[in-house]
Amino acid sequence: MKKRPVKPALALTFIGCLALSSSPATAQTIQSFEDLPLRVNLGDQVRVEDESGVETTGRLSRLTRDDITILTDGRDTHLTRENVRAVAVRGYSLGRNALIGAGVFAALSAVAVAVHGEAGIGPVGAAPIGAGAGAAIGALIPQMKTIYRAPDNRVSVPAARGAAGAGLLEDLGLRVNLDDRLRVEDQSGSVTTGRLTGLTRDEMAIQTGAGEKKFTRERVRQVAVRRQPLRMATLIGAGAGVALGALTECRGGDTTECPDGLVLLGGLGAGAGAIVGLLVHSTTIVYPEPATRTVVSPVISRGGAGVRFNLRW
Repeated sequence: MKKRPVKPALALTFIGCLALSSSPATAQTIQSFEDLPLRVNLGDQVRVEDESGVETTGRLSRLTRDDITILTDGRDTHLTRENVRAVAVRGYSLGRNALIGAGVFAALSAVAVAVHGEAGIGPVGAAPIGAGAGAAIGALIPQMKTIYRAPDNRVSVPAARGAAGAGLLEDLGLRVNLDDRLRVEDQSGSVTTGRLTGLTRDEMAIQTGAGEKKFTRERVRQVAVRRQPLRMATLIGAGAGVALGALTECRGGDTTECPDGLVLLGGLGAGAGAIVGLLVHSTTIVYPEPATRTVVSPVISRGGAGVRFNLRW
């Protein structure tokens, strides 16, 4: 009787889920409360731990150099910087989980070859499938990443006074993060595209192919940020792959190949979706903040007449 190679579906699912759920999320932890705006955005899901150890989770609704406010259970919870011990933000580790999945799948395929002598797709072919499966799991399972922890010897900082108007950090800090790809248009109409490397009240720094460029607030006319739908594209690709696997491998009387088909095609679909997500991007203007406009226009047709309202923001 011909031996079948080790099936990776259940093993991959178990090992992948175990690794993703048990391993702690890692992120660059800062100790400066003033730098928090460049690590989170308005509306992010955050977890704030106060000095007594009590944790509060909710949506970020306000953040200044002196306090933080989150929306939880339908009400605002306000904490001053002196009372905040740590802040964590919800994120998705697609890249790390893709590496874990690629390693697990390649290892399982190598074991199958060594034990049964059946190469199948081999470790080289299995690794991309595992990477897609790992990325799909990472896109599904959120993790809280600690981004701020108060130093043990912190000192009280008085509230800012005497500053007329908001600066670049206040205007942009909660709409962009460090390393985001930005498009900056200055007052002369010149456009610069690059990676955000620094942002203060008075100026911003963009790393371009020709080196770092700095802009003062007076020079900046418009700032747009580029977003990639990586997580959504990965989930859509995984869903399409699983659906295809269900149609091709899980129909009929013999469904022994169903689990493998779902994982294999789901992983391939997730990988394809991730590639599409990396290639496709959208650009959103974040400075100055677009004003909300209501446009009213008449609509006349053979069946009658009316008025159309468009709300733009």
